Amino acid sequence: MQQYRDIKSQYPGMLLFFRLGDFYEMFGEDAKKASAVLEVVLTARQGIPMCGVPYHSVNSYLKKLIKNGEKIAICEQLEEPGAQKGIVRRGVVRVITPGTILEENLLTSKENNYLVSVFMSADRSKAGIASVDISTGEFITTETDSRNLKNELLRLNPGEIIIPESHANEGFLKEVLQGIEVSISSVEDWRFDFGDGKNNITAFFKVQSLKPFGLDDKKWAISAIGGMLAYLEKTQNDKFPHFSNIRYYSLEDYLLLDPIAVKNLELVEGINTRTKENSLLEVIDFTLTPMGGRLLRNWLLRPLLDRAVILERQDSVSFFADEGLSRRKIRELLKGISDIERILSRTATFSAYPREIIALKNSLSQTLEIRRTIENSKDLVSLPKSLKKLAEKLSDQKELCDFILKAVVAEPPAFLKDGGVIKEGYDKELDELRSISSNGKGYISRLEAEERQKTGITNLKVGYTSVFGYFIEITRSNLGSVPQNYIRKQTLTNAERFITPELKALEEKIITAEEKMIKLEQKLYRELLEKVLEYSKEVLATAQGVAEIDVYCSLAEAALDYGYTRPEINDGYELSIKEGRHPFVERKIKSGTFVSNDTLLNADTDQIILLTGPNMAGKSTYLRQAALIVILAQIGSFVPAAEARVGITDRIFTRIGAGDNLAQNESTFMVEMHETANILNQYTPRSLIILDEVGRGTSTYDGISIAWAAVEYLRNARDKENRGPKVLFATHYFELTELENKMPGIKNYNVSVKEWQNEVIFLHKIVPGAADKSYGIHVAKLAGLPKEVIRKANKILLELENNKLERSDKLPDTQLEFVSASSPTPKILIELDKLDTNSLTPLEALEIIDRWKKENS
Repeated sequence: MQQYRDIKSQYPGMLLFFRLGDFYEMFGEDAKKASAVLEVVLTARQGIPMCGVPYHSVNSYLKKLIKNGEKIAICEQLEEPGAQKGIVRRGVVRVITPGTILEENLLTSKENNYLVSVFMSADRSKAGIASVDISTGEFITTETDSRNLKNELLRLNPGEIIIPESHANEGFLKEVLQGIEVSISSVEDWRFDFGDGKNNITAFFKVQSLKPFGLDDKKWAISAIGGMLAYLEKTQNDKFPHFSNIRYYSLEDYLLLDPIAVKNLELVEGINTRTKENSLLEVIDFTLTPMGGRLLRNWLLRPLLDRAVILERQDSVSFFADEGLSRRKIRELLKGISDIERILSRTATFSAYPREIIALKNSLSQTLEIRRTIENSKDLVSLPKSLKKLAEKLSDQKELCDFILKAVVAEPPAFLKDGGVIKEGYDKELDELRSISSNGKGYISRLEAEERQKTGITNLKVGYTSVFGYFIEITRSNLGSVPQNYIRKQTLTNAERFITPELKALEEKIITAEEKMIKLEQKLYRELLEKVLEYSKEVLATAQGVAEIDVYCSLAEAALDYGYTRPEINDGYELSIKEGRHPFVERKIKSGTFVSNDTLLNADTDQIILLTGPNMAGKSTYLRQAALIVILAQIGSFVPAAEARVGITDRIFTRIGAGDNLAQNESTFMVEMHETANILNQYTPRSLIILDEVGRGTSTYDGISIAWAAVEYLRNARDKENRGPKVLFATHYFELTELENKMPGIKNYNVSVKEWQNEVIFLHKIVPGAADKSYGIHVAKLAGLPKEVIRKANKILLELENNKLERSDKLPDTQLEFVSASSPTPKILIELDKLDTNSLTPLEALEIIDRWKKENS
């Protein structure tokens, strides 16, 4: 227990898995915490709480603890029991935290597991972000402003975040991290020092300057990297992960998708499933390698803004779509490729299993075949330059493959400790030990025959006892023939026992052969892993090339299977879609029944579409499909449309649906207003804005007022070239349709409905003009409300509509007014007259409306 306490003191805040024989034991508070999470029995010995898990199934327990946000220090026995007097020597060999997982069965194969370091400037206006995935060797960094910090953290979806100790209790960072379910770890402030960070980076990567990484003037990023390296040094001991370089990326190079848009559009997770199911990723992911799956996911979350790069990707997708024979052959080869990136990372920490090394060799052989297939395609004239360059990354690793082939058996055991990993003929000493271990009796018999021949003593025999070991026994009648090199060991009644240096050496070999064999095989295997790492740069480049080719083949497969077309990408402001379809809604309904629709939006004449129509008619599907087509187009994919022209879009905002945020004491309406304010304060002329039912979370007149004001604001707030953002606005407020006649650039559309024999049929077709009915009662009928309720609702609706008609006959023919001249609160009119509406922000307008409401309630 003293040994346990000494080791535990070195790893505060972590659960210590303390190896005792066939179990990992935990004691004290660790045991209490672990037993509750793992649902294992909590016992006690001499008043000390304890629990344990079997070492052979430890990973299943680790998975539960990691998922719970725990950090674990694995403490192993560093020697065999009985190897020396006293207690068995133990030490921590591995620290596992949510962001430093290497174990394959603890990771999701097609998702990155990022460890993220955050450092903020003194005024908290700037932030540096460093992200590593130690399971793949990826090391990336960027800088951003405080407003986009949370967006980027949510996009990275880290397993763990590292911050300076002084940031831990700071209000601003707490606000940023609120709602992000992630393990937070802190490192001493001085480890984030800019100067130290710079020195640590150059030392770690063995470079003279930071120019190769593009980090020379990135002060906040360098500080974040410094904290990252310090944390890895602290947790990984000598098993440091493999990173070939650091890649700096700028958020300005990608289409901005905030977490709300990612969630509402169901890009990588279904809203209800919280998994890949029912997402865009599920539909287009035909990737066959883990590396390709991870890359496709990252592309979806980071659509490009660079038209030239988008066109290069499109060319590669087109090539594989056209070259069916090559694509099918490559996809067969991809099936035989393992997770090269993660195998290489486990190799760097000397934790790669023998079977993984064989899988690496087999994978590298397949990648060379992929390169040959691309280069031997019949129509080389159409081979895109970018794809040719990509194929060249799949370098010939014959030397490495031949080395592995020579060193490791074709079908090694699962674990190195089982022995039999290194191939016969690779190491002379190992072969001898194996021969001794398996042929010990044969060696003794041969030695016995040789000694009989040398001495002429025909009844000489070699024997063995557990006390004296091996010996040569000679009867008393033959003692006169004993050679001088025999050493007397034991005297019996009728015989003498001797040993010789040769016999002693053989004894040593036989008895210790097994132990030596295991140790030597471990030594040779480690040397083999070190040899593999000499090729790591080329192997990692090959893995990245394979991933990209896998994604292109996947997108080509989706395009052919689903009838997608290549969109035109330009630097204009127009979005024109002919016969567009929702990528995953069309896959979930009966084949051929999805109704396609056109979309035309630009920065001027068709800037805002006001879409009316009943619920369940397809308004939300239509809104989302436009955004999804833009995203697909800007990752280089083909799109679900007969034809599409996409002007580069820099941001996509969505305001779709809402719910209470009880944790932050926000009502449905407040959530809705926050999201709307975020859009109105951040859009650009190149943005695409999706608004669904803005204002419905409050009273009708308040809701209409806010929705009306928001539409006017989006139409009026334009850049110097008189360009505004593209807007799709679905609403039940039919009053808003008057805006088409008031303001150019606003167009009314509705979802067509057919009434037949007292039934309503949703045609799902988007047509010009405003809807004339909401058909809410019909939707209620479809939802299964009792017939009596439906009959009563129809009766009440008829009465209300008749009353409305009667009232409208008595009213003058005027346009909609929100505050009439006869208003009982003329103070509002006075304040309205004084307001400078040109300088008023949307949020200020919402606050004024809210105050008026409270004053007149």
